Amino acid sequence: MDSLFGLEVFFGGGRDSKASSPRSAGGEYSESAEVEAYEENRINGQVMGYMSGPDDATALPSASELGNLPGGGRYDSLLQPGHSAELLHKMAGIFRNDPPVNCGANAQLVGLSCNYGAAYASEVFSPAAVARVLQYARDFWDPLPRGNVQRVAVSAGSQLIICGDTHGQLEDVLWVFFKYGWPSATNQYLFNGDIVDRGGHALEILLLLLAIKRDVPSAIHMQRGNHEDVQCSLHFGFRAEMQNKFNQHGGLLWNLCGNFVFPWMPLVTVVDGVLTGRRKFCVIHGGVPVDCQGQVGPVGIDGEISQIDRKRQTVQVMQDKLSQIMFNMLWADPADSLEGKRANSHGRGNRFLYEDTMAFVEKNNLAFVVRSHEVPWNRRGAVSGHQSKCFTVFSASNYMGSTGNKGGVFLCEVGKGLALKEHYAPGWSDIARLYAQHQRTHGAERLAIAEEFERDGVSSADTPGGGSPGGSRRPKPSLPAPVTANREAQTVQFFMERICEHKDQLFFSFRNHDPNLAGLVSKARWKEVLHCTLSVDAPPEIMSPATFERLHASWNLGDPVGYVRFLHRFQIRGPDEAVRVPDLLREVSKLRRQLLDAPSHGLERLLDPNGDRSVSQQEFTHFLPMFNLDVPPLHAGTLYQTMTGFCGQDPLTLDDTVLCLSIMSRDPPPVNQWSPLAERIGQDISQYGLTYAGAFRHWDTDSDGFLQLGELQQGLQHFPATKHIDRNSIEDFMCYIEGMGMANRRVSMFEFVRAIAPRSLALELHASMLKELLKRVWLCRPLLLSLLAKFDPRATNSVAVSDFKACLGEVNHMLERAGRPMLSDAQINSITELAASGTRSVYYDRFIKGLHVIDLGSAC
Repeated sequence: MDSLFGLEVFFGGGRDSKASSPRSAGGEYSESAEVEAYEENRINGQVMGYMSGPDDATALPSASELGNLPGGGRYDSLLQPGHSAELLHKMAGIFRNDPPVNCGANAQLVGLSCNYGAAYASEVFSPAAVARVLQYARDFWDPLPRGNVQRVAVSAGSQLIICGDTHGQLEDVLWVFFKYGWPSATNQYLFNGDIVDRGGHALEILLLLLAIKRDVPSAIHMQRGNHEDVQCSLHFGFRAEMQNKFNQHGGLLWNLCGNFVFPWMPLVTVVDGVLTGRRKFCVIHGGVPVDCQGQVGPVGIDGEISQIDRKRQTVQVMQDKLSQIMFNMLWADPADSLEGKRANSHGRGNRFLYEDTMAFVEKNNLAFVVRSHEVPWNRRGAVSGHQSKCFTVFSASNYMGSTGNKGGVFLCEVGKGLALKEHYAPGWSDIARLYAQHQRTHGAERLAIAEEFERDGVSSADTPGGGSPGGSRRPKPSLPAPVTANREAQTVQFFMERICEHKDQLFFSFRNHDPNLAGLVSKARWKEVLHCTLSVDAPPEIMSPATFERLHASWNLGDPVGYVRFLHRFQIRGPDEAVRVPDLLREVSKLRRQLLDAPSHGLERLLDPNGDRSVSQQEFTHFLPMFNLDVPPLHAGTLYQTMTGFCGQDPLTLDDTVLCLSIMSRDPPPVNQWSPLAERIGQDISQYGLTYAGAFRHWDTDSDGFLQLGELQQGLQHFPATKHIDRNSIEDFMCYIEGMGMANRRVSMFEFVRAIAPRSLALELHASMLKELLKRVWLCRPLLLSLLAKFDPRATNSVAVSDFKACLGEVNHMLERAGRPMLSDAQINSITELAASGTRSVYYDRFIKGLHVIDLGSAC
């Protein structure tokens, strides 16, 4: 589409059709983009207070390490000098069988939308060939602060095409080149940062742009975005992409980018020759720096910006004015009111207003500012803001596979200002076919073919008969991903995670609207509670009545809603197995110790006051407070549901409740010479069709609630394994049972059940309960990942157990600052043991990224 903005937009008199900032605009802005911005805020909010300066730098690859990288990639020759045009034309064919980007619906797929996997180094590009191209970056840009600003002059007969974020979506880059011309000295491209992360082909975009720039230096201009950063690329996919493609060499190549590519990229570009009257404009990834430490008035491009030492991380403690200016240049978003400026900006820089933009352009003698960094609120390729003084362009179409936006670029010609061109990139197979068919097609004809394809799903040149009435036309191809389904999946996942994070607050809010304590609230109250509780730190645009209505239908909830069951259905899982809420093991262990010498009839009356031989959730929830346990009602309900899942029935029988409470512990029962006999007795009891508690009652002939030595001996004589056991051995066995609790010459029901229940049951329940500790790790996983990466400068994804424990200690400091319960030493040891899985090292990337929230369904 031509010229979304008329020339009056640039030369005065233009009006914005809507607010430029989605967080102040509302309306149709994409939930998917809001979720992405929220995640960046959350991660930055955790990480920035702990990362600082050179101590957090990655390991600089040595010459010997680079020299020892393996070669032999199938397409390595395409990366050689002079072959960039061939590389461009063959790239689509190399990846024609790759899947579309889908990391919006599944965040665990960031950086992984490439089918080659471990075969990449041999089937595509080798580590040695990739390293050679990445090192060209040091030849392109001045590393000194004067290199922060690059200047591009557009001359007559040439054009400059400004691209916004591409985020690993190579399909968009190839499609833009196909539509608007191959890069050349007269058809120049400026990529405004955020080349990496999210999609699975950030490496190929970097290689392609660097190779073209090597062969034709003026054809490609690049500058840094907020994701060209060690911390960002650690969390949002680029490191995962490199390690997926190169295994043990991925970390070194990622470090190469962190040391020799990202920090060398310029921060701002001043463009001349496009506007009349010798006026210029500038291109910055994020926006206008405001409210920085010590800042007085607008910053100068030839002043403060040209003094910044840009060879640093941006996601770190902001220690001085220049570091804050750099951060905001890469991270800041515009706002259209003071309210919008204050809203939800933590972690993404200081919002800047129209007055800030005007002051900046006037100080630097500019006509306007072009930026990127966020999907335009209208899901178009670009949007105008701040009375046509600030324009946002974004080039990744259907961003993350779930946003459904068009991609856009600005075409700049002498005296013509900016012309917006939009696109929606086809899937891999179509791009590969079109590249193969039209490599030598003239640029204007190729543009017409691309526009016809986007409009109709086919070009006349592709069809027999040239699209004439007698020719056949194939159906319009499907979108690169099922956008609507992906967007909905992303929204549902977002709310599942927020519900897990705020379960306690939600439970008490629900209970306040449940005067009869029936565990039910109306649908209207359910939506009201979710909105009030979750909107505290979530994007307001996503907290709409329509969203909650869709969620209610998606989760198949009724009216009224059973809120205890609803909250329990969302659980945290690790890389392999289920993990749930922490602290319950400690409290249940305290309960078990109090009940180890309790008479059975008293215990049963407390658990089963109505005598129906079952224990309902309500009865269980009332039972726990009798023993002064620190188990809130929500956690009691969670514990009950865990027990019903373990036993396979709801409600629990009285005897199964006794079994669970007897064997639930931070430690399994002790092992000695009597353990095999106890195990055999338990098996015999089960074979006779008895429960363990039922056998106890049957043997308690005097009904005093305990087993004396004689009662134990008489009971054991019913089983082959112990039929002829002598009295001395029975006394020794009784001592073994009393070792479960209290040595007082009598055996309680809890002691008996704990002693004879199969160890496999105790260990299974023990493991299930222990993993509840990981919720705190899940909440703090961005910080933990960044801390662990500091102990792993060569990006091997492995650290020593002692380093893992040290990082959990740092997480404790964050929990303390946030007012959340801290991890005890025992819990840190337990979490470390789980993460290490019995080895001396922790493969932390798999462990942390494996923590995720699932929906157990309405039957939980």
